[in-house]
Amino acid sequence: MPVALRAQCQIGSFTLSATCFQQGPLANIVLSGGTPPYQLQFTGMNGASWSTQSFQNGPFSTVLPTTPTVLEPPVELQVTDAQGCVAFSSAFYFIHVAMWPEVWFENACGGNAVELYWNGLFTIAGAPGNTSPCGYNTYMITGLQGFEVTGSLAADWSQPAPGVWRFNTPLPFGTTYAVRIWNSGAPNGCYGAGDVFHCTDPGTITVPESPTNCGIYFRMQAALTGALPSGTLMTDGLRAANLIPLTEPYTALGYQYVGMPLNPAIPPTTLAVTGNNAIVDWVVVELRAQNAPGTVVYSKAAVIQRDGDVVEANGTSNWLFAAVPAGVYHVAIRHRNHLGIMTEQPYFIHNDQSYLGRPLFNFRHTLLPMFGVDARKNVGTVYGLWPGDANFDGVVKYTGQNNDRDAVLQAVGGITPTNSVTGYLGADINLDGIVRYTGANNDRDIILQTIGGVVPTATRLQQLP
Repeated sequence: MPVALRAQCQIGSFTLSATCFQQGPLANIVLSGGTPPYQLQFTGMNGASWSTQSFQNGPFSTVLPTTPTVLEPPVELQVTDAQGCVAFSSAFYFIHVAMWPEVWFENACGGNAVELYWNGLFTIAGAPGNTSPCGYNTYMITGLQGFEVTGSLAADWSQPAPGVWRFNTPLPFGTTYAVRIWNSGAPNGCYGAGDVFHCTDPGTITVPESPTNCGIYFRMQAALTGALPSGTLMTDGLRAANLIPLTEPYTALGYQYVGMPLNPAIPPTTLAVTGNNAIVDWVVVELRAQNAPGTVVYSKAAVIQRDGDVVEANGTSNWLFAAVPAGVYHVAIRHRNHLGIMTEQPYFIHNDQSYLGRPLFNFRHTLLPMFGVDARKNVGTVYGLWPGDANFDGVVKYTGQNNDRDAVLQAVGGITPTNSVTGYLGADINLDGIVRYTGANNDRDIILQTIGGVVPTATRLQQLP
């Protein structure tokens, strides 16, 4: 309700109002009897303040800001006209805390139950925040086929990522669920005066009787710098020479996959594709545990294209699939003669496309932090895997036991360094299909450059835990 001004200049009235759909509380003021322009200073009970101007007599409306701080009610208004006449008033409003959760489910490829998720941020008086300001959160999940549960948000939900909540109890297939979040009642409200109103429109999701979408999906881009002499496109010499095997090569190198159910194969038609999407080589993609990044929870063979897209072996899907539950994972990529790399931070990966889209891990970009020190090689504007690990042991060495230079020499015969040999070989560091120890485009020099190019006894270690 309007509160009469305690001013000497008869400057009208002041009210505040708020709804679930406003950006902030609306101030309605009647300014009369003074000399414009008017200076208006609003101060909340919490000391936050904001000011504006009105250049005429009569009604004036403005929306109070909610950032960086909400002006907690009651709000005091000081009006000063051009002649120095000062008037005061105060008004009260209910802070509206709105939450319309986006709800989805994740099917982990097994059993007859799904995990229920919701995401979004509470909107406090029009300003988004990460959590409800009250701290007394209650949820209710209602299933239209008889399922209903009410409880504590903190006790029954976990938070795998900022703004994302997962119900800890799997729910059965074949029903529609509604999630509603609200405040269960602080004794005197959130701001000391019972001044909070909660908007509780629910989010809903229907889980089919037999969900077909399961596991998680994500995208990846990377670069094998041995095949990236300059520019942004890798070379595809192995494909052009018809040397890329149709089945993955890493099992023969001793790599043990985790969770990959079948041995993937490249269709011959895929190897006929030229241009940006031409296949460069096979790679291995790994998901590693959030709190134990040395533990691989899922790995699979994939292929990398000239433009850096890492795609399924069929070469047609830019979405990489993993048969694991939605969760937080480190993402790594490995190659048979390059040093593997991994994201420094774990990331939330899931199946739902509506929540921020499926993530893209761009290993080519400097803004994606990598685990370890100097984990990638920079070629122009592109970052990629260090080349030179000819024996796939995680270390690039030019001299000493198990060094990679000798692997190149042995590949060309071990006696005549000017020889060359064609094939799909680990010693082919630049992936052009030909192993050379000396001369133009030789593979030995790349190994020396990777360890620094000056001290031949130096080494470079793979930055994976």
